[in-house]
Amino acid sequence: MKAVIRAALAAATGMLLVVPLGITATTANWNDAEWVHDEALGTGVLDCAQNPALESRSRGTFLAGELLGVDLDALAQLDDMRLTVRPDGVAVPDPANALNLGSPPPTSTFANPLNVGALGIVGVDLTGFSVGLPGATLGAANQWTQGAATGSAVGASGLINNSGAVLVSDTTPDSDLPRPATIDITALLPTVAGLNAARLEVGAVAARSQLNGCAALLDQVWGVPAAQPIAQRAYGIAGLGLVLDAPAVGALTGAVTTTVGQLETAVAGLVGQNGLISQTLSNTLRLRVSTLASTQTTGTVTITGLDLRSTVAPFLALQLRGDGFTIDLANGRILVDLERLTGPLNNAAPNTQLVLNAGVVNAITAEAGALLDAWATDVTAALRAAILNAQISIDLSVQVGVSLTTNAPTTNLATARLTLNTTIRSLFEGSPAPVIGVSLSGVPTTGLTALNAALGLLGLPNLTTIVNTLSLSGPVLTTSLTSLLTTELLNRVTTLGATLSTLSAPVVTVLANVLNALPSVVSVMVNVQPDVSGAPPGSTYTLPTARSTAEYAVTALRLGLADFATPSDVAHVLFATGSAGPVTLP
Repeated sequence: MKAVIRAALAAATGMLLVVPLGITATTANWNDAEWVHDEALGTGVLDCAQNPALESRSRGTFLAGELLGVDLDALAQLDDMRLTVRPDGVAVPDPANALNLGSPPPTSTFANPLNVGALGIVGVDLTGFSVGLPGATLGAANQWTQGAATGSAVGASGLINNSGAVLVSDTTPDSDLPRPATIDITALLPTVAGLNAARLEVGAVAARSQLNGCAALLDQVWGVPAAQPIAQRAYGIAGLGLVLDAPAVGALTGAVTTTVGQLETAVAGLVGQNGLISQTLSNTLRLRVSTLASTQTTGTVTITGLDLRSTVAPFLALQLRGDGFTIDLANGRILVDLERLTGPLNNAAPNTQLVLNAGVVNAITAEAGALLDAWATDVTAALRAAILNAQISIDLSVQVGVSLTTNAPTTNLATARLTLNTTIRSLFEGSPAPVIGVSLSGVPTTGLTALNAALGLLGLPNLTTIVNTLSLSGPVLTTSLTSLLTTELLNRVTTLGATLSTLSAPVVTVLANVLNALPSVVSVMVNVQPDVSGAPPGSTYTLPTARSTAEYAVTALRLGLADFATPSDVAHVLFATGSAGPVTLP
């Protein structure tokens, strides 16, 4: 689908067909192209090699039918391009002010490009089709006709060049394609929880029909078979997609953004002289000996090399591509390539009905769930890795003392310097893991007898035991640190993983519910040829007569749109029709 899309629609497909006008009719068994037929026409002469005087008609119609309750055929802005070339060679374009492309006689070529931006149909945006493109200077919504009194007739519309050639092909680069047209079908669908809007996206379309009217009349009236096909038709469709605006997709990225904000706040609270790490280590050290007090803590604690927003930014901008669908995380949308559900849009037989295959829905929704699970795993793994790879540095001095008597000032027993400089990963995964270093200074050296006696009265060990206990506090302090980092940082990442798993389910549900309902709402037919068996109901064309050929038309894409609540309320819209004929004897 092609995307603005377009992460999420598929590559443009179709065929490029440029057929020269004025195909010369020949026969297999006769040497003269002049025939007399007195049964059907009395005595008549038709010589295709001598510029016969015939009347030819051709038509290019970009948009027709009924769209969301609007009769497109009645809109003045959608006037098609019709051309009649009389037997005397005079061209009569309709509208009369159509653009004359100035073909050399006896050929006449006219175009009537549409101003699709002036339509003003609620829920429909065709403005992308009004863009002038390389090789299609008249715009992507062109309507083109060509004819001559020799019996040639060509009608084309859509993405065509000034020669009427179809420009939609397998190799057409995205830069040469217009933005898709969009049709809002939200109101046609049943109520789907978590769905804001559903829009069909119609990529570039084009159709062309060419008729060698003289050869056709020889075959039809005089029974002389043509050496080459009398009518040649071609069409191209760049893509057909579905865009679902689903808040559930935004909830996924919102949960990640929220967690990143919480983690940034947690990191800010951990560091610094008075942060949670400093407080936790000070308290842990003090509690190594009952009733000790920490009178003062100075120094620094830093966590560096951690940029959580940059870590998750690539994941929030991803388009998760599955087989026929894309979850566009950056824009909160689900894009569905309907060609994946219906089959190839191009190179199809005339009047091919592309059934929206409900059988692939289960596979698509299962894949969507797996993609979201993998994405959630990748996001949490990236956040966890970023945290573990961050550098933590600790250099704190903690004064530890005790009040020897009630209301007495604190007597300092030691100053413990705590140091660590390593990655958080090493704390959790190192073998051996680093340990917070503890070095003591400021230990009293005089009056030890009285001090030990006072400590004993408080139920405390003597100073030597206290100092030894404090000196060996490194492992305990390290355990307190890792526990704090787990609670404040890593556990938040684990919680995010569980949250994303919960939030993924509504995304899959929206996709499944819409796809299950879609066959009842949208029908697709391509390469529509009214004169060929299997044409859709309501198709009309000009039948042949004893003096004229039939009309040979081709429409690139026919969309049938039905209200889910009222299935009988069916409308249809035709994208890109080219018509050639009838060609009539004078």
